[in-house]
Amino acid sequence: MNKKVFIVTIAVLLCAASLAGCGQSDADVNTGNSVIADSGDEISGSASAEVADKEWWEYANVGWEQHYLDLSTGVKLSYLTLGNEDGIPVILIHGASDSRLSWAQVAPILADKGYRVYIPELRGHGKSSVIVPQNEVYTVEDYTDDIREFIEAEGIQNPNIVGHSLGTLIAQRLAAENPDNIASITLIATGAKSTGNETIDWVLNGDGEEFLGVKGYSDTKTLPDDFLKIWTETTNEDDDFRKGIYEHAKQLPYDVWLYLFNGLAQFDNTDGLADIKAPVQIIWGTGDTLFTEDDQKELIDGLVNADDVRYETIDNASHNVHWDSKEIASHVSDLIADYAR
Repeated sequence: MNKKVFIVTIAVLLCAASLAGCGQSDADVNTGNSVIADSGDEISGSASAEVADKEWWEYANVGWEQHYLDLSTGVKLSYLTLGNEDGIPVILIHGASDSRLSWAQVAPILADKGYRVYIPELRGHGKSSVIVPQNEVYTVEDYTDDIREFIEAEGIQNPNIVGHSLGTLIAQRLAAENPDNIASITLIATGAKSTGNETIDWVLNGDGEEFLGVKGYSDTKTLPDDFLKIWTETTNEDDDFRKGIYEHAKQLPYDVWLYLFNGLAQFDNTDGLADIKAPVQIIWGTGDTLFTEDDQKELIDGLVNADDVRYETIDNASHNVHWDSKEIASHVSDLIADYAR
């Protein structure tokens, strides 16, 4: 099919954006700052700081329903549902170190528009379980397999997949590998690859001075609180939302950070873009320091067989486009709804 590219620039005024944030815990799944992995090993939380007045998930006042699904991989997958059970399905996939909170200001808007909203929490994140992988890597393919099994187990037909950051890489692979059961994909803060990315390299290896990188804290298995505050910094005006994002990252186990970013450091989907035939919407904030404008051009150029490609830019928005502010969350929700089919 011939590719049609629609380029729309939306000017939105907002303050300076966050660097990147790209998120565990019913008592029967996780234990807050420590998680018992399937192997029986204890995995420590990523940071120690003052005790919060409530659990990370309690900072979101959203009327979603909590569910769990035991996957063949050994993962107990946590997922949330919201909206009309007969509505067009939309699956929201969060980014690296994030959780359900990523979509707390988007999901209710989509539900109010009549969509059936599903929010899975990736392995190691949110209330989903941690499993110890081979070679200390959670690959994008691992995450994709988890979400594919979730879709099949729940019998979700022709879902619209919406991903943020890591979630966009999963969405790309889902669309390429399941062309007959994906209605569309919306990619928020994305690229064709994450290997060779300067921010991901910094998270893993540090700057050699003030921040040692995840690998540099292997002895203590504790990430500096200053790093977590920078990583989760946001211009969102909702105080509870900001606290929840930080509290989730703070209790994310150190080993999950390692597994996660080891996997991101090796993912390259450049050659796989041609396998995507579903409609693709790309949403990019011009203030994104993780995926650049050149990354967007490379992605669009590679989508040679996509049914149609729409490219939306939001001026000054950060890597975390959809939670820079409630206004932008509403705008992004409208873009998702307008593109879903």
